Amino acid sequence: MALHSTPILPLALPAHLRELALQDAVAWSSYLSLPGAVEHTSWSDVSVEALQRQIVDHARNARCRRWAILDSADQLLGTVGLNDIDIEHRRAELAYDLSPAHQGRGLATEAARAVIAWAHIALGCIRIQATVLDSNLRSIAVLERVGMQREGLLRSYRHVRGQPRDFWMYAHTHPQLHGDQGDDRAAP
Repeated sequence: MALHSTPILPLALPAHLRELALQDAVAWSSYLSLPGAVEHTSWSDVSVEALQRQIVDHARNARCRRWAILDSADQLLGTVGLNDIDIEHRRAELAYDLSPAHQGRGLATEAARAVIAWAHIALGCIRIQATVLDSNLRSIAVLERVGMQREGLLRSYRHVRGQPRDFWMYAHTHPQLHGDQGDDRAAP
C-alpha cells in the first residue's frame, strides 16, 4: 500500500494536490465561512482552531487522508480526502469542499476522480462511498460525474445545525478488484 503517496490531478488542470498542512487552516476557515459555502453540508465549526484540530487528527489517524487542492501559486482552493478508511473491508468515504470562488470549473470533479482512482490503486479499496445532504445539488452532480451510483436515501442520517436531515448514499465500486459488474468509470 502506498499510504504516503498523493493522488495526481490531470496535467491540464491548473491545480495540484499536497498533504493538508496546519498553515492551511486559515485559508480553509476563510472560505468555509463565506455565505453559501456550507449551507448544504453538515459542517458546523469552521473556525481556524477547529480546522487545525482536524488537520492534526487526520495526520495522526491512519483511517483518514486529506489533501489540499492548490493553484499554481500554492493558494488553497479546496480540500479532498477520505474518511473512515477501512483496509480490512477495503472501503473508504470520499469527502471534499471547494471555495465558492472556484466552484463550477471542474476542480471538485477532477479531485474526487483522482482520489477515487488513488484509493482503488494505492489502498486496494473496492468501495468508495459518499454521503451528501439531499439539498446539495452541486455535490450530487460531482458524485454522478465521477461515476458514483446513488444507492439510497438515509433518512435523518445526521443533525445539521440542530435539525435531523436526509442524506443520499453514493458509491463507486471497482470491478477489477472484486470480480463483479461494479462501475469503474473513475478508474484510471
